[in-house]
Amino acid sequence: MHKTNKLAILSIALASALAAPAAFAQSAPANPQDPTPQSMPQQQPTEAVPQAAPAQKTWAELDANGNGSLSASEAAPIESLTKVFAKADKDGNGELTADEYKTWLAANGGGKPKAGQG
Repeated sequence: MHKTNKLAILSIALASALAAPAAFAQSAPANPQDPTPQSMPQQQPTEAVPQAAPAQKTWAELDANGNGSLSASEAAPIESLTKVFAKADKDGNGELTADEYKTWLAANGGGKPKAGQG
């Protein structure tokens, strides 16, 4: 029972960490000082363009074999996780544990670039 609660907490933490950059990537509202002339009709798009939503999966959803850690192929659906996988896999065994990932996040400012790094 305790392991289930711990996994749920880690899953929520991972989902939050991966969703945070998407929350800041939203576009600014339209400039209210630049009104559209009312004499010109607005053109409606004939087809809706689908927008790709960032993948938001929990640790448990990514862990296809249920062993509690992620292989590189299990982490592949999350591009940001794939980029840091080798660095976060502290013991270099090709399996990223939740503890290794949390340690990496804590050491790297939650995955955000530090001043002078980007």
